[in-house]
Amino acid sequence: MKQIVNIRIFLVCFTIIYHFCSFLSLAQTEADPAGFHPAATKLFQSDDLVELTLSFNMNEVLKDVGDDRIKHDAIITYTDEAGQQISLPIRIRTRGHFRRDPVNCNFPPILLDFPKSETVNTIFEGQNELKLVTHCRSKSKSFEQIVIKEYLVYKIYNLFTEESFRVRLVRILYEDTEGKKDPITQFGFLIEPEEQMADRNGYEIMEIEYVSQERTQQDKMMTLCVFQYFIGNTDWSVPVLHNIILLSKDVQQPPVAVPYDFDWSGMVNAPYAYPAPQLGIENVRQRLFRGFCRPEEEYQPAFDLFLEKKSEIYSLCENFPYLDPRELKGLTNYFNLFYKTIQNPKSVRNEFYLKCRSN
Repeated sequence: MKQIVNIRIFLVCFTIIYHFCSFLSLAQTEADPAGFHPAATKLFQSDDLVELTLSFNMNEVLKDVGDDRIKHDAIITYTDEAGQQISLPIRIRTRGHFRRDPVNCNFPPILLDFPKSETVNTIFEGQNELKLVTHCRSKSKSFEQIVIKEYLVYKIYNLFTEESFRVRLVRILYEDTEGKKDPITQFGFLIEPEEQMADRNGYEIMEIEYVSQERTQQDKMMTLCVFQYFIGNTDWSVPVLHNIILLSKDVQQPPVAVPYDFDWSGMVNAPYAYPAPQLGIENVRQRLFRGFCRPEEEYQPAFDLFLEKKSEIYSLCENFPYLDPRELKGLTNYFNLFYKTIQNPKSVRNEFYLKCRSN
């Protein structure tokens, strides 16, 4: 009898301890999901321009653009709010595909790798790896405006949904530690890491290919498709995860598609961008709807949302101090054509319902 009582006491104690440990584990997961550092969101909570200096061996890094690239030592420096100069040792590596090829760009995009132990109480606190979008070519101011316009694409999409990548504009002085290359000062921008964007919205990244547009959350997919048409972007695909990531909260629910990488869009209008030949359009400024065919009433809410956001979109660009006035005029005209289209039933039918994708 005593043995049975002892067993029962043991089982009760074990159950209490088990549930307590489970509670602690759940609390830790909710507070810090997938290793998410709450401070990491600080970098992308402000629109203030960040002035940076990035010092590295330029010859060594800019020539390391092959498939077997390595990380190189660098120093990143900025001035904090108290006026104190902060320098952090980091590692950098060239990244990207098209823009990494020196035939296309002489200054490739860069991955910044921060040692977390060094970032405490800095603007980079909680960050690990950050994608830096650079200017492609150093001797042409037009390429700097391309960076500005792609940054604005991200900011415009932020107006529509939190399920989007946040970005932070930076102006960088690139210094050669060997003293063999002249310093370069250019605009660039940092992109919120995928895991942080997913965690911020309570999702996990779903790395599964061949998910069709029709198997994603449809209201959000409609907005995404119309947005891609708005910016004149055909360089994306949900099934092969080309410039798209999928987010999921529950495997039983359709995922949410999130777009990124917009430099081949008509809005950005980079000189190196061209449409795929099979699309039958002459240049990236020519819009082509790439959404799947859906009943007309399913797209109308997306059109209504764009009409609702119109003043915010125009205001965002008009009040952006680093956009060249000529570029602003070009964007305004480009946007005007879109709004003229979606407010004309005949144009909507011709551009969306007759050109939608059936497969």
